[in-house]
Amino acid sequence: MAYAKKSKKSILSEKGIKRTIVTVIILAILMVILAVLAYIFYTPERIVKSKIENIATDYYENFFYQDIVKYKTTESQLTATMQKYEQKGFARVALQQLLLYDNQKHADAASILKGYCDETQTYITIYPEYPYGQKDYHIDYNYSCEF
Repeated sequence: MAYAKKSKKSILSEKGIKRTIVTVIILAILMVILAVLAYIFYTPERIVKSKIENIATDYYENFFYQDIVKYKTTESQLTATMQKYEQKGFARVALQQLLLYDNQKHADAASILKGYCDETQTYITIYPEYPYGQKDYHIDYNYSCEF
């Protein structure tokens, strides 16, 4: 009995099929990994907290701090004012206020945040830190949210 030789076309098509199958398996594994990572990192809690932290940072650095600097004309006036609040912090700022400041600058985030958090019970407290520059502070967050 004579064995039939495989043609070059059939060998190439077998290699192509194997390569395609391996590619599909690799892509499927990558999709599963991405889905798991998205599930872990993009939870409603992380999204809401991240939005609140971004708004709070913008509020202090680009609005509140600028307002203080505008009225404290000398370095010593600014330092004296900031030292007063270094330990006790500035007055609480509710989520409702954060969403309304600067002509509702962050109105796009309001629907998401209001869906999870109580606007009056979720608040921040800002503590200035020496040398009292625009980025010298820390914020305490109080979340009253249901995820």
